[in-house]
Amino acid sequence: MKQSISQSKYLVYALFIAAFLTALIGVLIMTDIGQIVGVEKKWVVWYFKNSVTIQLLSLVFIIAGIVLANKHKFQTKKWAVLLGVAWLLCIGMSKYLTPYFLFRSQQYKSEYISISESEKRQYLSGDDRVLVVNHNGVQKAYPPEFIWQAHIFDGDFGDDNVVLAYCVMTNLATPYVNNKDGEGYDFKVLAQTNNNLLIWDTNSDEIIQQITQECEFSKQKLEPIPVLEMTFRGYKKLFPKGEVLYNVWDSPIEKVVSMLFDTEETWHGEEWMFKTSNFDDTRLPSKENIIGIRDDVNHEQIAFTKEFIKKQGIYNFEVGDKKLVMVYFPEYETIACYNREKDGQVFDVSAIKIDGNTEYGTLQQEYIYNSVLWAVWAYYYPESQVVNGV
Repeated sequence: MKQSISQSKYLVYALFIAAFLTALIGVLIMTDIGQIVGVEKKWVVWYFKNSVTIQLLSLVFIIAGIVLANKHKFQTKKWAVLLGVAWLLCIGMSKYLTPYFLFRSQQYKSEYISISESEKRQYLSGDDRVLVVNHNGVQKAYPPEFIWQAHIFDGDFGDDNVVLAYCVMTNLATPYVNNKDGEGYDFKVLAQTNNNLLIWDTNSDEIIQQITQECEFSKQKLEPIPVLEMTFRGYKKLFPKGEVLYNVWDSPIEKVVSMLFDTEETWHGEEWMFKTSNFDDTRLPSKENIIGIRDDVNHEQIAFTKEFIKKQGIYNFEVGDKKLVMVYFPEYETIACYNREKDGQVFDVSAIKIDGNTEYGTLQQEYIYNSVLWAVWAYYYPESQVVNGV
């Protein structure tokens, strides 16, 4: 009889251990704990695909353990409740902590104010950096200092809705035209792996790697629209009627996060928020803010230093089959890129306005990886050519 009771105890312990291991694995993989220990993307994808099965199995373990323990009176009801609550907390953290608590998307509640209103509220100074989307004659500026915790915002640009994703560890903004009439995107932060954002589209249950724009399951690639980086001073001069995303950090979680992480150190310092990539490519300093271009058809990439572009002013170049021109506009303190192929002809551009107007007609502005950190770019595009003028 004693042996039977002892065996039952061991079984109860085994069930509880199995229940908490299967619950904690989600906490490890799907929260920032995974960033600390360097969890690879493949494990995030694996857990995402199998989370329902894993959690149901974990539920079976915890229920079986509690029922068996209660049957043999191995625990009180108080302990059963405590174990159940602890288990629910682990399951909840794995599913809800990152997308619904720590990094809550503001896709449906983004607030914008005019430039004059932002000055009245002393929201930004002239030297502050802003990321600018100019689409359908509408301009909106996104200050990185106020968007990196929520990561996801949206706004109406004429007939289009645009959703913008921003990764603080990569210093990368990717705006996408959303489908207002169809299902569209419903973006949330799933995780961050190898120093870049994994976006979860809850409508399609797709995972998108932000820096490659590749969908994990369909293997399709999203097409971002151009985004400029400039000072607020330059933005006011270029788009005096533009709007500014207004996002005052007043929630408790935002205040805690802002105390824990220093964005200036993240973007320019020696320390990394999470160092989960191989940063052995020393062709440039790891925190160099580069301009990246890629041609996926020919699998070619090129990285420019900003100093090179500023020194050149206008630089005609090719990457793969793309014929492009990179331009620095000192009056607006910004760099832009244009396609110099028009109507089947390729032009060498020597003069261009920021709206793309040239003697050959108006050239189309191209999306560039604007100020992405070199070490992260080099991790995802290790064969990238580097142009720094040295």
